Amino acid sequence: MSRAPKPPPGRPSWRHLVALLLGAMLALTACSDGGGKKSDGSGGSSGGAAGGSSGNGGTTGGTNAPAKADPARVTVTPADQATGVEVGSVVLVEVGPEDKLDSVKVINSRNEQVDGALDADGKTWKPKVPFTFGSKYTVTAVAKNKEAQPTTSTTSFTTLSNDNKITANFFPDDNTTVGVGQPISIKFTKPVVNRAAVEAALKVTASPAVEGSWHWFGNQRVDYRPKEYWATGTSVKVDLNLRGIDAGNGAKFEQFKSFGFKISDSKTVSVVDVNTKTMKVYKNDALVKTIPVTTGEIPKYATWGGKMVVMEKYVETRMNSQTVGLGSEYDINDVPFAVRTTTSGTFVHGNYWSAPSTFGSENVSHGCISMTPDNAKWFYDNAAMPGDIVEVVNAKERVVSADNGYGDWNLTWEAWVQGSAL
Repeated sequence: MSRAPKPPPGRPSWRHLVALLLGAMLALTACSDGGGKKSDGSGGSSGGAAGGSSGNGGTTGGTNAPAKADPARVTVTPADQATGVEVGSVVLVEVGPEDKLDSVKVINSRNEQVDGALDADGKTWKPKVPFTFGSKYTVTAVAKNKEAQPTTSTTSFTTLSNDNKITANFFPDDNTTVGVGQPISIKFTKPVVNRAAVEAALKVTASPAVEGSWHWFGNQRVDYRPKEYWATGTSVKVDLNLRGIDAGNGAKFEQFKSFGFKISDSKTVSVVDVNTKTMKVYKNDALVKTIPVTTGEIPKYATWGGKMVVMEKYVETRMNSQTVGLGSEYDINDVPFAVRTTTSGTFVHGNYWSAPSTFGSENVSHGCISMTPDNAKWFYDNAAMPGDIVEVVNAKERVVSADNGYGDWNLTWEAWVQGSAL
């Protein structure tokens, strides 16, 4: 019997290879679950691979990266390149539901930042002062998404032009001192139809505070006065928040400004008695001087009765009767120390053409109140500040109209407040 040849040294025999193969198969069988069932995924990983299943689906492999957040969404109103925007408009900035508005900045055509702020709603930006007519504005709004990544939106708009402007002229002037009887008087360059809207835009702040009201005289003048004379030393601020308001017939205001004035530290009231032909001057309710005067000739030129307010004064002026509808009755140059108390032409003034004995004994004027030049100078220097009161009692003429100069105090408080549009 022959023998199988031996394999070369270092090479396994076929019997050795079969044994190795059978051993490998046994090893695979030993690694199974022993029951031949597949894993349902509820008991953890189906394999031992590193970084494998989450245990909730038998998935193996690596962890998936989270989805990237969408950029913040920003919508600005007025829309980009909008024209004809009302000057009283606000800027509305809306962002996505998961986004947050970070900042809003508005720049005018002079590259200046406009003063303004967001409302409590977090999306309405209001300028401190309304926009100006016919101007371009640029809005830069920044919003952040939920990952705090910013998105910037830049838009611009242009306000409408104003081809039908109306202006408010006011008295007293800014930073002046006036007497206790001075109303705030505003005159308009065009008729006001929407009186309530205009009046609501006029704000008066007094320190100490007062009870006061506006009163309209026609459609081009509105005055404000307290219920009683101003307290001495009162500080008054008036805000004309009129810009963009339509006064009616398409006329719109451009003004948005404030002015202020102070009430004198002295209450000055001069009482003229037509019967006794005297003027008694009171300072803080104390009599300081009695002056002999002459008033209007009765009945032809009787002086108005009631309360008047000093309007303006001149060291010298010319008085011509034609300017007050009295024809050629008089034309007097260099009338000294003339103090106007009505628009219609009532003055308190010096008189050098009448005999000194006239004053205190006769009423010979054409309606004015006159006295010697020396007494007129004293009155001019001490009791004739704009806003000081001149009251005529025992008059033979009717009470001066409330709109004749500043005759506002001749209306009762009840009648005064009825003249408000609000």
